[in-house]
This record gives sequence, C-alpha cells and structure tokens, in this order.
Amino acid sequence: MLSAGQSFAAELLWLSDIHFDPFADPTLVDKLAAAEPAEWVAILASGSAKFPAFGHDSSWPLLSSAIEASKEAQPNIAFTIVTGDLLAHHFREQFNAAATVHDDAAFRGFVRKSIEFTGLQLKRISPSAPVIIALGNNDDVCGDYFIQPNGPFLRDSAKLVGNLAGVADSDTFSTTWTASGSYSVPHPTLRKQRIIVLNTVFFSPRYRNSCGDDSADPGENLLAWLASQIAEAQSRREKVWLVYHIPPGVDAFATSHTKQPSPEGVTVLWKDSYTRKFASLMEQYSGVVGPNFAGHIHVDDFRLLDRAAFVMTEPAVSPNIGQNPAFRLVRFNSRGQLTDQSTYYLKNLTEAGTGVAPVWQLEYRFGAEWRTRGMNAANYRKLYRKMGESSETSSRWTLLYSASKPGNGSVTPANFRQFYCAIGNLFAAEYRGCVAAK
Repeated sequence: MLSAGQSFAAELLWLSDIHFDPFADPTLVDKLAAAEPAEWVAILASGSAKFPAFGHDSSWPLLSSAIEASKEAQPNIAFTIVTGDLLAHHFREQFNAAATVHDDAAFRGFVRKSIEFTGLQLKRISPSAPVIIALGNNDDVCGDYFIQPNGPFLRDSAKLVGNLAGVADSDTFSTTWTASGSYSVPHPTLRKQRIIVLNTVFFSPRYRNSCGDDSADPGENLLAWLASQIAEAQSRREKVWLVYHIPPGVDAFATSHTKQPSPEGVTVLWKDSYTRKFASLMEQYSGVVGPNFAGHIHVDDFRLLDRAAFVMTEPAVSPNIGQNPAFRLVRFNSRGQLTDQSTYYLKNLTEAGTGVAPVWQLEYRFGAEWRTRGMNAANYRKLYRKMGESSETSSRWTLLYSASKPGNGSVTPANFRQFYCAIGNLFAAEYRGCVAAK
C-alpha cells in the first residue's frame, strides 16, 4: 500500500447493474440448483442462451463477454467496484416458473448460489484484486426494494462479500453487513483513504421492510452509522469515497415519462428527509468526502452535491432499459483523486444475439471528451454549465448518457431540460424551478 506522498497512478474497474439472468435457458435451472457455483460455467455453456435483446437482462453469454472484455481492456486493475443489482429482475417469479422445486428454502439456496457465481466471475478479471460490492434493490430473497436488515440474504452473503473485499476483520464486517448491507474498509491501494459502502435502498420511497420489522427505520439508522464513520475517518485524517446503488436526487426518467406523476410532478430517488440529512453531511464533511459511485439508473450521468463531493452513475451491463452494455475504467492518483476514466461499450448487441462476435469498443475518455484534467466537483460543474449553454455539448452528453445508443428514447430535445436539471438540483422544489426557467 502506497503513502499519499508517493507518485502513483492506477485504474479500477467499475461495473453496475449486472442483473445476471440464470433463467435465459430455463431448462438448465434444475441442474444449476443442484450444482455448486463452481460448476455453473460448464452447465451454462451447455445451454441455448444467447446474447439478450435490448430490454432484457444479462444472459451468461453477455456476462462472460463483459468479463473477458474487462480483462482485455485492463488486466492489471487495482480493484473492482460493483454498484449493485447482481440479480436479474423478477428473480422469484422466474425461479418459480423454471424450477421443479421452488419453495422458500430452494429459492434462498438458488439466490445464494447466483450471488456466489457472479462473485466468482468478478474475481476472474484479476484474481488478486479486491471486489467492492454494494447492494441493489433487486438483491435480496424478500423481493424488489425489500432488503431485510439482519435477514437471511445478508447472513448468507456476509462471508462472500467480505472475502471479495479482502476484509481482515471478518467478525466486525459480518456484524455490520448483516445489520444493514453496508460496510467501511480501508482503500485497497492507498493509505489514508477509505471506502464506505452504503445500502441506499433503505433511502428509497419504494423501500419496505416487508419481511422484517416494518416499524423500524433502517434508513435513519444507516445515516447515523454513516455520520459516525465519516467522523471517525476525519479523526484519522482519512479521505472517503462512497459506493452505493441508488443515487440521491430526482429520477429524471420517471419524472419525464411517468403516466401517473406525483402530486409535485417530480419523482425522487430518495425520501426527502434522507436526502436533506445526507446533503448536510456532505457539506459538513466537504473536506473529507470525495467522489460517490452509484448505479441503479443504468446510464452515464452525474449529480452535484457540494463543492467537493459529486455522484457519478455507471451505465449498466444489463441492456434492460435499452442502453448499450458498458463498463468503465477509472484512473486515480496517490491522493485518491480521480484523474480520468474510459468507458467501453458493446456496440453490436443485436448482431451478437445472432452469433456474430461481440465487439466491445472504447466509447470515450473523460479528459479528452470534455477537455479537462481531473474528475472532480469543479470540473463536473463546468461540464454542467457548458451543457446548459452549448447545444453541441448537450447533444454529445445525450448520446453518451445511453452508452451511444441513439434512439434509446430516454433523453430527447423535448425533455432534455428535465434530465439536465436533475444533475444540479437534488430537491423537488429546486428541480421544478430549474425546469421552469428554460
């Protein structure tokens, strides 16, 4: 591990919203359920699954191709970040339809094996490099947005996630993970740096503790834990990166496309009370907290928090919402500053589904694309202003938003302002004012 005074540059791999679908060939599900995860590759390779069509989750051919493309792009990554949603959508429904035995015990075992199998594939990229995993809303046996504190999924996955992260104190990690699906670990590469992983599913208005104590407030508990962790990092003179699934702020897609808007006309990703307390923490610890890594919305976007902290969102591996599958390499220096990033995408998903060889291609590099040095809050603010002033910049950002999938339908000239204002305005009232000011 290098000290902050040494000259250093390295790259991490960033994946999000993998949504691995073991049901793409339903005839294999009983075999998978009966086998150990280490045997799954051979079983999946014997099946008929192909690259998925747009609007579907990641079949084995797509997941395997993404892993191989990641290795080829950078075989010497420092570590991997995964910002949630390892499991496919509608996991229980698909399991019930495909598995001969599909009671609760069988389903719990299949979820555990699916998570373990995905972890094994992530380790193939660089066996010695840690893998830092955050939970997504689909990652639990209870159901979508129903992650249960101290529940069976968290208990089943504690050892796996801790081992992937390279955690030394397994007992402390297991206690924290099982309680909330969150954890704090020293930076895998740098001294005086720390990564805090948050289960921000608790902050969503859609979250329900349906399988546990519905009167509890795990979101409030998590915020209190986060505050204590950042304060402790500050006392040790450490800098902090945050890794989580659901970002704060406005859901621009839901707001611009919904047929049943909320009374305010704005759909938010976190409950307002949680967002305000989180924003207050970011302001209070602006000298401690730096970049935030998030997923969930499946696209290449960002959010501005304060003068130092900012949120980047990662395009998904799964083409579920119609964007191209993608992954990212992020370069950082010895001070924990992000200096550049390179996004790669699968440019021929449809053709790959017919048997044509998949082509993963460099989409863009941040510094060269936006003519700036460093990925920091100041440069993201400059980009935000430029997007509001230049049609050329806004058009280019719109294309990159969906990992170069023209016609994706998310952002159009008619609704661009709604997506643009979500970047710089976390709260509904501010957001509405920004949209109205066009």
